[in-house]
Amino acid sequence: MLACLCCYVHFALAQKLVIAGRSYSPPFEKASLKEFLDDINHSGKAIIEYASNSIDTGKIIRLTGSPTTLGAVLQQVLKDQKITILEKNDKIILIPSPVPLPDDFFITWYSIYGLIKENTSGEPLADATIWQPSLQKGSLSNGFGHYTLMLPEGKQVVLITYAGYNSRRVELDLHENTRIDLALEPKSNIPEVTITSESSSSAKTSDLTGATESVQDMFLGEPDVIRSLYMQPGIKNIPEIANGLLVRGGSPDQNVFLLDGNKVFNPTHLLGTLFIINKSAVKSLNLYKSNFPARYGGGLSSVIDVITRDGNMQQWKGEANAGVLAGSFTLEGPIKKDKAAIMLSVRHSWINPLLRLMKADIGVNFYDMHAKYTQWLGKKDKLMLHIYTGQDNLTLHRDYTNNVQRWGNTTGSLGWNRILGPKAFINTSVNFSRYRNIAGFRYNLYDSTGVSMQNRVYNTYSSIQQVNAQTRLEFAATNSVRLITGVKANLTKVRPFDSNISTEFFEKPDDFSDFPPISFQEGVYFLESEIRADKQFFLRPGIHISHFRNNEFKYTSWQPRLYATYRLNKHHQFSLSYNHMTQYLHLVTNPYLGINGDAWVPSTKMLSPEESDMINVGYTWRDNKKLIITTEVYYKELRNVTNYVEGKNLFLNTADWEQNVQSGRGWCYGIETKMEKTAGKWYLQIGYTLSWNWRQFKGINNDEKFPFKYDRRHSLNTAATYNLNTHWNFSTVWTFSTGDVFTLPDRGYPDFDDAQQIFNPLSPKEYRLIYHSSAVNQYRTLPYHRLDMAATYEQQHNSKLLSRVTFGIYNIYGSPNQYVYDLEGTMGKRSLVVSTQYQFFKITPYVSYTLVF
Repeated sequence: MLACLCCYVHFALAQKLVIAGRSYSPPFEKASLKEFLDDINHSGKAIIEYASNSIDTGKIIRLTGSPTTLGAVLQQVLKDQKITILEKNDKIILIPSPVPLPDDFFITWYSIYGLIKENTSGEPLADATIWQPSLQKGSLSNGFGHYTLMLPEGKQVVLITYAGYNSRRVELDLHENTRIDLALEPKSNIPEVTITSESSSSAKTSDLTGATESVQDMFLGEPDVIRSLYMQPGIKNIPEIANGLLVRGGSPDQNVFLLDGNKVFNPTHLLGTLFIINKSAVKSLNLYKSNFPARYGGGLSSVIDVITRDGNMQQWKGEANAGVLAGSFTLEGPIKKDKAAIMLSVRHSWINPLLRLMKADIGVNFYDMHAKYTQWLGKKDKLMLHIYTGQDNLTLHRDYTNNVQRWGNTTGSLGWNRILGPKAFINTSVNFSRYRNIAGFRYNLYDSTGVSMQNRVYNTYSSIQQVNAQTRLEFAATNSVRLITGVKANLTKVRPFDSNISTEFFEKPDDFSDFPPISFQEGVYFLESEIRADKQFFLRPGIHISHFRNNEFKYTSWQPRLYATYRLNKHHQFSLSYNHMTQYLHLVTNPYLGINGDAWVPSTKMLSPEESDMINVGYTWRDNKKLIITTEVYYKELRNVTNYVEGKNLFLNTADWEQNVQSGRGWCYGIETKMEKTAGKWYLQIGYTLSWNWRQFKGINNDEKFPFKYDRRHSLNTAATYNLNTHWNFSTVWTFSTGDVFTLPDRGYPDFDDAQQIFNPLSPKEYRLIYHSSAVNQYRTLPYHRLDMAATYEQQHNSKLLSRVTFGIYNIYGSPNQYVYDLEGTMGKRSLVVSTQYQFFKITPYVSYTLVF
């Protein structure tokens, strides 16, 4: 460690050694070290001070070549001497050091920097590699394509590589800091999406192509780049669960979804079945679940950071897709070539006729729209304006219940990038995000003869709105050390409890009683460092500091982060990470209002912020035949996770809502394994998770811990793709997961109490339902498993036109969904809870057509 520190000091000092550039030619080629230093002092070129016992003054030196500068001579004269050098008052001072001077100490280093782009569109390429092979020095471009690499003065050769693109070799003669914007040519005319996976390497980058891309199209042929994440171990999804991304035993609200740096509070359509991002609008996707960079915060389980395309700066291009579920269209092109571009992507569902044909008991309707405008202001500054809007409408009809729901997001962001110089880059943005959810739940109660006793509709409206400003500075101190620091300020307003109880459904926010909005603020500062000591070792320490304020409640959280990888050789790599996370927003789900009865509530003095500590140990093995096996073991402890107080109804007891939500503890631990194998035309991926997920709340289950609702002991995902030729490929996905746990009450009854002055027992606002269970989550549903298959035919008509047809069958053997249950019952029998199961999509054949132009 001391040696590494000394090397860093040597490098930093060498950058400032101005005297070394002075011209000097000694009168002799062979002499003692002392004679060389004395001649330099007598020449008047510089004054060199040293202690004779700190260097080997009698060592005989023979100069090679014809050095013409003071630095070039000293580089040979002082070789292998354990000293460091300080320049002060036009003097060179030799100081003892535990390590010798680096061989290139007196060589002047300069930075090459700029942007790495796609040549056909001008789209920045994130995580592209720029490498100097003879020096074994390299760097990666950041999320906006900016790179910095420091190289010694003189002639250099660098290689630029990026998965899915042709490599490029660049020769240069370096005598000053130089900006070089680099362009790479794609191997095909199909836009590629980059997914960042933590465990793939210390660079954390792999390309989402081939078999993985086939997985994206598995749900009724609808392209969805994020569905590939479900194949990763530790990430679980079963369709029909609201916002249904489940990561390492966490609940859906513990995932942070960022769209161009802007938080989206419910990033799904169809209750978690489909994400709001049209694949053709996405440039890159970064997933973090094991190690969290310090720049991220706000969620305990995962961060998904999606960056959309800037728009083609060179030519107009587009993509259209028509499938069973929806149709989509993306168009992008230059407003002014190389200066300004626009990207527009729209999607709308048309599945309802098929659902009626299948005699399904649901109706769905959704749309989303992305628009992005990018403008270069000179060569250093870039402005980006991104707008998204989308909405879902869903109706669900059961024997005794009806659900009508409408939810959607609206976001906007204005971003500014600036290249500050050879080593620094800054990104600043102002963001707006709003989520609205209207849910209507009609229920009927019948007496023992089947006569209706009550018909009521619970209409609820909740919303959350956030405005934030953030800035991030990246500084490349050396090729081995990069610093990232920044600040962020959030202002959030929540309306969680607006309600209206009547005999009809309401669909306008103005129809609801106005619960006073809850406003709160958060300020964040973060600092992280990426240290690449050599090709084998990568270290990323960081700190995330946040200060939260909700009226008189204040909370400051210090969140240390650490991630390290060590590559033993080309076959073996080890990783270790530690993360402390804090979450100030809680998502509570009303258990009595059917599906998607969610409300966001902030932390208060009574409802403390959720916090977690997680440690993760990983190992990756690669052979020489394209086989990769990755294994991770993790342990996570949760504090202040939320749960409903038994018998309470959050939407009917809004005045003291904090008393209706309780805090507890949680534990999540397990092992995850993934295997990837490419063999000729075949690609195989297998992911397996063995996990345990527990919760503990005071007064529940006799104060003992119990399995979390989403505790699924085993999860297995397999995918296989066969590329027959340049036109045909076939793919299949099979998924298996242990059933969820659930609780059935022993009995349930209305809380009739004269002290509560109940005048009308048929009015649900005048009493609460009391349920009694002897144990919590003592039952488990049957395992869930599903098989999907698809075949794709692709035709390249010419250099600018490509078509693709996908045929497939979703849920081939009609596996029922085991994860959604309804509550029914009669007053006469005093038996209020009966579990049932249903599914949205049974055996569903589909076809989709895509045209890229």
